[in-house]
Amino acid sequence: MDIQCTDTAIERLIGDSAPIRHVRDTIRVAAAFPSTVLIHGESGTGKELIARAIHEESPRAAGPFVTVDCTVLTESLFESLLFGHEKGSFSGAITSTEGLVRTADGGTLFLDELGELRAPEQAKLLRLLQERTVLPVGSTRQIPVDIRVVAATHRNLAAMVEEGRFRKDLFYRLDVVRISTPALRERAQDIPAIARDIVDRLGALFGVHRELSPEALEALLLCSWPGNVRQLATCIERAAVLSQDEVIQPCHLRLETSAARETEPNLLERSTAETIRFVLKSAMAIGPRRHGAWASIGGSCTG
Repeated sequence: MDIQCTDTAIERLIGDSAPIRHVRDTIRVAAAFPSTVLIHGESGTGKELIARAIHEESPRAAGPFVTVDCTVLTESLFESLLFGHEKGSFSGAITSTEGLVRTADGGTLFLDELGELRAPEQAKLLRLLQERTVLPVGSTRQIPVDIRVVAATHRNLAAMVEEGRFRKDLFYRLDVVRISTPALRERAQDIPAIARDIVDRLGALFGVHRELSPEALEALLLCSWPGNVRQLATCIERAAVLSQDEVIQPCHLRLETSAARETEPNLLERSTAETIRFVLKSAMAIGPRRHGAWASIGGSCTG
């Protein structure tokens, strides 16, 4: 779902929970400085939106915001795509290109999923951060660039450094300001506001009115959302399309039972008192269906 809107990126970071308020506060502080920012978080938590917010709140807001998807960069394409190339520098180079780094000159270069880069590309990126120049393929002239680098990853780069899979010197260059994006399950209180915002944007996009019933909102709160806000948005968009009524009901959401089950902590993670209370509550709710009560708390009926 790609909903066009006139809101600023920071306004689209919906919610009033402590984790998301901390993210917004950090964005405003980091935006005022040219330092490199490393955004870490699970997929679907809005890392690119945070990068855009940093750009929009910074003195570079009038400049370009250029995204580089590091998951699709092969070794052969890396230099040409990022640094550009001269005409005739390789087979098929019928014109010269400036590359994405020079396209971002005066603005922000966003390196999405930076942890996917291999060692040769890591070395070239380190040189860019150190020298602030690019050498187009087929050229002998270094070209200075004025960019602010923001990088994002779902991987634990510090662990990758220890394992020898990520350059320590590059990690330290990137990890000047770090922003951790909270998973949706860590700010569940924001789900109703986020869900209503998604519904409003979909209504504007589709030209139809939709709203979530209280029961639908309750159903959304019961899920753990491993795909985070992206998964929530997809779920609501599907419901808005399939619903024949203005009001979206739980049946339109088509939520997986397993997603709701993930919100219940495992028995091993509970204290004895909590476990007893939970088992009794489950048994009373289900009644004589002994197998159902046991299954609902993650147990097995085979023992």
